[in-house]
Amino acid sequence: MVKRPRRNVKIIFPSLITSFSMISGFAAILFALDDRLWISSYLVLVASILDGLDGKVARLTNTASEFGIQYDSMSDLVAFGVAPAVIYYRYFIHDQQVDQLFVLLPIMFLLCGAIRLARFNITASIYGKSFFTGMPVPAAAVVIAIWVPLERWFAGQQFFNSDRIESMFAFENAFPVSVVFLVILSLSMISALKFDTFDQFWFRKYQNKSTNFTVFAFFHALILFHFIIYMTAVALYYLVAMYGRALLRKVTRPTPQTETPVQTSD
Repeated sequence: MVKRPRRNVKIIFPSLITSFSMISGFAAILFALDDRLWISSYLVLVASILDGLDGKVARLTNTASEFGIQYDSMSDLVAFGVAPAVIYYRYFIHDQQVDQLFVLLPIMFLLCGAIRLARFNITASIYGKSFFTGMPVPAAAVVIAIWVPLERWFAGQQFFNSDRIESMFAFENAFPVSVVFLVILSLSMISALKFDTFDQFWFRKYQNKSTNFTVFAFFHALILFHFIIYMTAVALYYLVAMYGRALLRKVTRPTPQTETPVQTSD
């Protein structure tokens, strides 16, 4: 009797995490359509954490595969493409006194995210990589998703100047800022800028390992204070570090010297 090869049941674990991430994204869309935007935003943030886990679990269990890469991208398009676009539309455009042409903004975000994921799929490796070309779609989605919970958190803090907070998050002040952010994030996703992976950013950014560990511990300890403050701090640190490095390289890049023609006498 021929024995059938044993199936690797461990392969289900990373796909299960990816599935939960997609479900979180779908639930975020439903809550956004019901105008419960703060719940929707939290679900996108939860999906971003799950998205960071599935690849690591796949590599730890030696179950990384092309199927997992493709499935993860499909999940990302729902959780970090469609969901943030719907959140932005419901918060900044729906029922607001703005030109309906602004609906093109979340559409642009969605399309750039889809292009970014398609480009990733044709260059991805099951062994991982140290950097991404273009901003990762989950990172862009987190920046969009933290807006509503951050406003809610500030509103509940009595030690802040309530009038100043209300002015900062007032629609006439917040909307122009959001437009700039959305355009930058969308273009960053399809750009050729280099963005670090999770491991590269937290554990190989500095040559000194203790410095990497200290920075990692400091930022992740903020989750003990408040989840939304933790996500905001990590997102800002990542954006400042990546854009700052790109700007520094642009400024310090040596300009190519053009050869001056040498005159010769006839």
